[in-house]
Formats: sequence, C-alpha cells, structure tokens
Amino acid sequence: MKKRILSSLILIPLVVYIVLWSDIFYAKLSLLLVGGLGYSEWLGLDLKQFDFKKSVYLSCYLVSAFVFMFYESSFLNVLFLCLTVHMIMSFYSVENRSFLKLQYYFVGIFYILLYTFAIFLMELKNGRFLLLILFVSIWSGDTFAYFCGKGFGKIKLAPIISPKKTVEGAVCGIIGGTFVGVAFGMLLKIDFVDVLLVAFISNVFGILGDLAESVPKRFFGKKDSSNLIPGHGGILDRLDSFAFAVFFSYLVLLCKDWLF
Repeated sequence: MKKRILSSLILIPLVVYIVLWSDIFYAKLSLLLVGGLGYSEWLGLDLKQFDFKKSVYLSCYLVSAFVFMFYESSFLNVLFLCLTVHMIMSFYSVENRSFLKLQYYFVGIFYILLYTFAIFLMELKNGRFLLLILFVSIWSGDTFAYFCGKGFGKIKLAPIISPKKTVEGAVCGIIGGTFVGVAFGMLLKIDFVDVLLVAFISNVFGILGDLAESVPKRFFGKKDSSNLIPGHGGILDRLDSFAFAVFFSYLVLLCKDWLF
C-alpha cells in the first residue's frame, strides 16, 4: 500500500502537468513513450523472449503512433504498410502454427493506439480540462467499483475474464465516477453537457476497456502486465480503462459538435 500511495503522489502531479500545462509537442512525445512501454508490456504477456518478430511489431506500433499524432493525413498509408508487414510475417508463421499469436500482436497495435486519442481530445474546446476530468472520473469510478464490489457485490460481471468484478461494483463505479467527474467539471466551470458526456461515457466504456485488457492477461495467466509502477503493476494495468474511455469520449464529443 505504501508503494501504491508513493507512486500515486509522483504520477498524479506529473499527469496533471502534462495534461494542463505542457506544450502539445511534449504531450505527444510523452504519450508516444507511454504507448511504447504499454505495447512492450502487451508483447510480453505471452512470457516469450523479446525476439525479432516482437521488435518488428513494436516498430510498427511506434511508427503508426508517431504518424497518427504528428502527420495524421498519412496515417492510413502507414497502417496499410503495417498490415502488409504483418501479412508477410504471418507467411513464415504458418508452419510452426504461431499465426494466431501474431494476430494477437497486431490487435495490440490498435488497442494501444487508442491512447493517442488523448491528443485529439486535448485539441478540442476545453479539451485539456476535459481530459483531466476523464482521468478524475475513471479513477474515482474504479475506487467506487472496488469498495462497493468488495462490500456487497454478489452478481459476477464477467466471471471468466475477471472473476472479482461484480455488477453491483460496476453500477456503483459508473454512478460514483460520473458524479465526481461532473462535480469536478462544475468547479472548473466547463460546459455541463460536455462534462456529463465525458464522465458517463468514460466510466461505461472504461469498464469494457478494463475487461478487454484482462482477456490476454487471463489467457496467458498473468496478474499484472509488468512491475514498472510500484504498487500498481504496469502501464497496461494503470491505463486499462483509459484506452476505451478516451476514444469513445472523443468520438461522442466530436459527434455532438457535428450535430449541434
């Protein structure tokens, strides 16, 4: 618990600084580093040695993320290049039947790329504050879900994927996280509709993101993705809810702007 608290005391101010005050260029570099570490953990979930294939896929992720954040217009070209590389790598994996594992490597690129939507969210009106509200909301939701689930949770949410999660905990997490997010947004005097959408969407889809990240860990029998962050596990463990939360929050806000 001491390690967990100490890590939080270091990481939370750093996250707040990057989200609110850092130059967007340095925010992109920070996200590129975090994504690279996260994808490295993803590649390591199978407990296999980091080999040439994994280095190729890590390179594909880093190039894709860099182009997506800095040269968005060229992203599809790079993505198709990565797909082509993936297909070529798969040709040599049919004989030893590791083709499906390469599929898992490739899917991980898309999952970790969802982190990059934080940059696009930051670039919207009041986007930096909305991203901070998203973090506060999902962290609060996780806390509510944990204590409510432990206190009176009975109905299992997804027993095969994550045996400890309960429906009661999930509902309390959504309600509690949304309430805290909205209250925090009101203190910052941000548009109520935007705050409500981010707080609610991030908690609902954050649960799905958490479960999505739990699938490969359950399959490979790993409790934590790494020991990078003392008391918290790895990047994937800390940002499991964040991937889906930031993507769908950005998508909903974008649709709101288009429609209204």
